[in-house]
Amino acid sequence: MAKYHVQEIKELSSFKKMFSLENKVALVTGAGGGIGRSTAAGFAEMGARVVLMDIPQMEVALKKNVQAIKERYEAEVDYVTGDVSKPDSVDAFLEQAVEKMGTIDIVHNNAGVGLQPDNARQPYEAWCKEVNINLTGAFLVARGCAEIMKKHGHGGSIITTASMSGIIVNSGVAYASTKAGVNHMSNSLGIEYAKDGIRFNSVCYGYILSGLHEKFGFDETDPVYDGMGKATPLGRIAFLEEAVGPVLYLASDLASFQTSSTVVVDGGVCMDRMPG
Repeated sequence: MAKYHVQEIKELSSFKKMFSLENKVALVTGAGGGIGRSTAAGFAEMGARVVLMDIPQMEVALKKNVQAIKERYEAEVDYVTGDVSKPDSVDAFLEQAVEKMGTIDIVHNNAGVGLQPDNARQPYEAWCKEVNINLTGAFLVARGCAEIMKKHGHGGSIITTASMSGIIVNSGVAYASTKAGVNHMSNSLGIEYAKDGIRFNSVCYGYILSGLHEKFGFDETDPVYDGMGKATPLGRIAFLEEAVGPVLYLASDLASFQTSSTVVVDGGVCMDRMPG
């Protein structure tokens, strides 16, 4: 039976050290886009060695992001390419990541797509692509990294990007379905791997100026952004810095007692949409 004692202030751990990611290795999937490149930068600044991952078509962006992070933080950073929806590819790029850095301690399981049109008339092939990347891909990466952590015997933290669309229905059927599935998948894996010291949490983002929105441009007067802001109780969409904080916290030892949880970062949209 565990022994407990009341801790006084002088006996508490250093919170600054608990937030540090020094001597950790972090993997970020979907790191060619906005949220992924930003969390990779956050991991690097907090002391981690970082591997960025995306599809081969994003290799130019990956190289650019790696170089920018190296120059800004003088960190050890590298990249791998692959396809999260294919088991053989996941096995291959995880093996490459371990070869480069020795292990994996932290994962931002961030790769995902939103296809249009997304409705009941969506072609079967498009539905399968979205499910295979957003849900099956997230599972393959999470399971593969958890098994590496278990084999290496050091535990770890796996944070999966979900969406407020997994809590409320504010988007197309395929995207909403996959993001709801991501939340439950992450929570279930958290229970299964708890005994191994591996924590699973998901982050449900609201409207973030991220890679998914880059196709609209960056004009603040654009009606797309205006509509997102008006739909958010805080009155605006979020910036990339605001997407990074929850991931850094969940990766750190400050969140060492947090697993199988869903963190909502949406400016109040979900609560505003709840009945009552």
